[in-house]
Amino acid sequence: MAPKPKVAFIGLGAMGLGMAIHLIEDGFAVTGFDVNPMALEKLLAMGGTSATSPNECVQGASFVICMVANSTQTEDAFFANSTGAVFGLTQNAIVILCSTVAPGFPVEILGRIRQTFQRPDIQLLDCPVSGGTIRAARGLLTILSSGPTNILNTAQPILKSMSDNLYEIEGGLGAANKVKLINQHLAGVHIAVSAEAMGIAATLGLNTKEFYETVLKSPACSWMFENRVPHMLSNDWTPHSAISIFVKDMRIVTSEGLLQDFPLYIASATERLYQYAARMGYEKDDDASLVRIFLAQNPALVSEATHIQTRSNSSRSSELICWLLETVHTLAAVEALALGHKLGISTSTLTSIISNAAGASESFKRLAPRIVAGDILSGYTIIQTRDKLKEVMTLAQKHNYPLQLAATIFQLLQQAVIYGLGGEGQAALLKLWTTSDLSTEPSHATKYDPCTLPKLGSKTPESENNAENLAL
Repeated sequence: MAPKPKVAFIGLGAMGLGMAIHLIEDGFAVTGFDVNPMALEKLLAMGGTSATSPNECVQGASFVICMVANSTQTEDAFFANSTGAVFGLTQNAIVILCSTVAPGFPVEILGRIRQTFQRPDIQLLDCPVSGGTIRAARGLLTILSSGPTNILNTAQPILKSMSDNLYEIEGGLGAANKVKLINQHLAGVHIAVSAEAMGIAATLGLNTKEFYETVLKSPACSWMFENRVPHMLSNDWTPHSAISIFVKDMRIVTSEGLLQDFPLYIASATERLYQYAARMGYEKDDDASLVRIFLAQNPALVSEATHIQTRSNSSRSSELICWLLETVHTLAAVEALALGHKLGISTSTLTSIISNAAGASESFKRLAPRIVAGDILSGYTIIQTRDKLKEVMTLAQKHNYPLQLAATIFQLLQQAVIYGLGGEGQAALLKLWTTSDLSTEPSHATKYDPCTLPKLGSKTPESENNAENLAL
């Protein structure tokens, strides 16, 4: 059997180090680079080789995996004077870009490598990853991949070594990060509305642990609610996934909206919440700590409310907050699918992937098939949705509680009623974003392995760290 190819690994952070060590355990020769010397020591201890610069790291490597935090770090890693990877790339090397970046960024990077640095022999694949630190170390990541089919085939042994869910997204470089962008849109909104909902639950005097358990069994549940609210209940802000990640990822989403001249009412409101939390000094804390911006006078209230006695009149409040969650999830699903269609990603593809990913919610799984089927009549009407949410808004006003996402959603529902959509089903809300028929798919489809991502409600030992948004 031929020896496995040499791999250069740039970026040995929370996930990158686990990915690199797993490749070593799978028989690949790995040379790593990171600005953190402790990460290099760990790599050496596990049988890898360390380098003092990206330039040195990539020399002699057939494959270069880049797993740094953002596009700025990627540019530094490749193009910094003398130390950049571009100065050491071996002939016909394949670069695998695993970071979550803007969809146009992979094309820009490859263009600079080929044109500015005269390396037309270099190939690049767009492969954002999800799954968290534990799954990274076990080779159980989800990888969205896009690029030339023959190059993807060549890279299959490495990609499959690191993943148990490998999707090939057709549409060329950047297509994989388009799908990741949609997932991050939903995941970011769901964390934020979970914080908003838990904050008002605590403010209204509900037992927050009991309310959490109620939501898990209801149509108001989302993957992120299930995963993040336990952090709020325990008042534990250990950064499994930091606020700063969603400051970055929501900026990617809203920047794409600006680039496409596409309205992103919900994503924009959500981005402001993360930005505010970062400016409050929470940037390095867990993203679930966003709940503190809703509870400035007592940031630990959600945790403290796990011990209070349930009031006899709490069932109606609980029902209304569940409706808040369900309605925000529903409109976020509409906005995200409309954006995906604008970016040329098949709605059925997004439905298949997102329904089992961290961007999933019960609302998404219910509504997305209706949108694919062109069904705008089933389910609650827009007037019914608005009128029930109006009760939540009134309740929040009485307690001077700052509903942010719910307020944005309520105004969108008001607008839909003004437009004459009040008697139609929730899927008709698409008309606030686009006149296109999302049941008509783009010409390209998505190929993916039959295995799926963790389902809502699944309990695994690594569930606390298996955050689909954690793509550093």
